[in-house]
Amino acid sequence: MAKTVICNLCNGQMQLYSGPRFSRKLGGFLVIGGIFAIFFWIGPVLGIPLLLMGLYMMGAKRQLWVCKECNTAMERVELEPVEQPEVAQKKAE
Repeated sequence: MAKTVICNLCNGQMQLYSGPRFSRKLGGFLVIGGIFAIFFWIGPVLGIPLLLMGLYMMGAKRQLWVCKECNTAMERVELEPVEQPEVAQKKAE
């Protein structure tokens, strides 16, 4: 069962969007710079952190709710389900 999210501004229906968190182009430049630094400059001290940061930036994703009508975006946050007081009390016994 799919839940619908309503936009706060226009009361339109929002849809889920999954896309990159950071600029993939910048991540690619960091990867290239890290590889270049490993072979030619300071080496592992500068190159490995640049390489790791670039790989993370290229692969990180974020999930947003985007309104179909007004294009408002809202960050999607996963919350842990809250236990009911009766269930928590039974677990304590």
